[in-house]
Amino acid sequence: MKLSSVSVAVLTALATGIVHANSANTEENTSGDATNRHVETVVVTANKFAELPSDTAGSVAIYRGEDIQKKGATELYDALTNEPGVSVTGGAGRPQNITIRGMSGNRILIVEDGVPVADGFGAADLNDKAGRNSFDIASAKQIQVVKGASSTSHGSGALGGAVIVTSLSADDLLRNKDWYADAQVTYSELSDKGRVGSRLALRHGDTSALLDVSYWEGEETRNYQQDLYNRTLDGGSASLRLDHYVSDRWKLSARAKLYREEALRREGTASIQPEGKWDIKTFDQAEQIETTQFWLGSEYHAQQPWLETLNTKLYYRNTDFTQNTNRLMTRWNMGINEQRRVLDDRRFQDQSIGWSVDANAEQISGDVVHTLVYGGVLETAYHERPVTKTTLDWNGETVSDTQPFAPARSYALGVYAQDAMSIGQWRVMLGLRADAYRLSADDPQAIGMASVADNNSAALSPSASVAYHWTPAFNTYLSYKHGYRAPEYDKSYGYSNHASVPVTPFVVLPNPSLDAETSDSFELGAKYDDGKLRLYTAAYYNRFSQFIDIADQGFNAETGLFEKRYENLDGVKTYGVEASAAYALTDQWQAKSQIGWISGKDDNDEYVRNLAPLEGSLSLHFDNQSFNGYTRLNWADQMTRTPMCYTELGTRTECAQTSGWASVDLGLGYQFSSHASINLNVYNVLDREYIRYQDVAGISESQTRFSTEPGRYFTLNARYAF
Repeated sequence: MKLSSVSVAVLTALATGIVHANSANTEENTSGDATNRHVETVVVTANKFAELPSDTAGSVAIYRGEDIQKKGATELYDALTNEPGVSVTGGAGRPQNITIRGMSGNRILIVEDGVPVADGFGAADLNDKAGRNSFDIASAKQIQVVKGASSTSHGSGALGGAVIVTSLSADDLLRNKDWYADAQVTYSELSDKGRVGSRLALRHGDTSALLDVSYWEGEETRNYQQDLYNRTLDGGSASLRLDHYVSDRWKLSARAKLYREEALRREGTASIQPEGKWDIKTFDQAEQIETTQFWLGSEYHAQQPWLETLNTKLYYRNTDFTQNTNRLMTRWNMGINEQRRVLDDRRFQDQSIGWSVDANAEQISGDVVHTLVYGGVLETAYHERPVTKTTLDWNGETVSDTQPFAPARSYALGVYAQDAMSIGQWRVMLGLRADAYRLSADDPQAIGMASVADNNSAALSPSASVAYHWTPAFNTYLSYKHGYRAPEYDKSYGYSNHASVPVTPFVVLPNPSLDAETSDSFELGAKYDDGKLRLYTAAYYNRFSQFIDIADQGFNAETGLFEKRYENLDGVKTYGVEASAAYALTDQWQAKSQIGWISGKDDNDEYVRNLAPLEGSLSLHFDNQSFNGYTRLNWADQMTRTPMCYTELGTRTECAQTSGWASVDLGLGYQFSSHASINLNVYNVLDREYIRYQDVAGISESQTRFSTEPGRYFTLNARYAF
């Protein structure tokens, strides 16, 4: 375990800057002017302590739960929008994945109340079988999207960024009352999805409780032509949170959550068969994702020099994804009508058990104010993906049990420390995290091997930033962060035989010797916020080392298969620019704008898959406490910076490109009283047909037929608090 040369160089340079900052210290206090901060009603905790967005030396997108509900959003896809460098693919009934500055899939860490959300899976890291949408966004108080590597604070997995979901507590709703109850109804024409939910909060003495329940029904998110397979959805979520104040300094908290969604489909295609082409006669598919989560936490305020607040949490989370497919296929062979039924049952289990500790303290040493944050996490996780395939035809019944990777258990230990220093007009932060990780195969025989080696990795993840506050409203900053992701179980212990693929039959072999992926993220930015005008700009560069991707191993004449396996590759890099602005025209009118651009290449000088064209939005908002509304123009330039792709047959071809597009959204809301409100949104008002590049990134042109964005649709959200 050692620091990379890049990390050492950056830390040395910034340490020199600290010495200079201390010597240049002035008596002027620029920690913030309250009159200039009144428009910022949210705080960010991307660095494990609370700070204003304008004071954070980095880029963090913030989505408030109440704003998500007003949008009528029911999915990650339509909740995390209109932010440069951030996009979500998929939709209702389809796997949803978050992309941050060119990185997506499991290289983005998602945590809910500090508990990691389950991984997704699919071919070529697309997570096109199961996404990351295994929680109800309507129960979120706030969602933060941390752009760029974040392993110093969040450990393995935050290679390209992190998504921090914070759920509501009873105190968020009760305020000065002893009880609170509400009912909400949300409808989205996008997926014909209706959601009803209710929250009940109670306080008795030193104990408060929040019960949050919801149920929804709908269909798969539609495209413009509305010619996707018809998939029906239903699901629900229920959570109970308890908070008890043992004393003025000590609070105990606990939360239990159950999330479930089921999708049914009656249309589909025949699967690939050794004899060649078959036609589908009947098709039935049922998918279900279920997440169970428990955590028990403690918050203690010690008021000691090295310990002001201590947060500990013991957690358990289990996610099960099941897919049961029943195909009846037919073909004519030598005048005989042959039929074959194939039952394909797949399951993916992702389980985490862990204990985390986070502490902070503030110290004053001379002219320097230190905000210290330190802690650690101990976690074990288990993953398996059994597949049972049953074939019934004239040969009788044939049953095969396989696993695309050996069931695996991982053990992780991480400790970290950060020091945010205020030195006059300078803000300097240094951080370091040490992680150790071990991955072991529980059952090597599942992939036909007598034994397979453990995969052990360790990493040091430093971070550093320096900011100078020229005025109370304006600062510039330079930040460096290191990212780390331990080798994944399905890449280290994966064995997937695709012998039935015509033309280019292949097999994916295990590679238990993979090294951890790492990244180095640099960002140079400026932030201005005087309470009336807010302007943020940033330029960034990310370099990824030991990047894990599929690599050809050649043709094996003995097996008749092309061989592939995952290997570590160097030289992947992404870079881009972002800017956002907001200006209060009056007390009731506000204008906003965002713009961003992402590019990047690998060591073969080929463009990285998850890039983005020049894109942005321009909007005008109105709010007079009773009426509120907005109009927004969304746009994107054409996208021609694309890599090479693989077809379903395994042959290389050019990836899809997209044309420029623009769309218009409108919204209107009315607050009847403090108890009741209603919001109506109309998206793609002009009913334009277009394809968003993020939805076709990494697939061939022939596979984009169903990838158009939906035409005009509306959402409605109504809420009543008793």
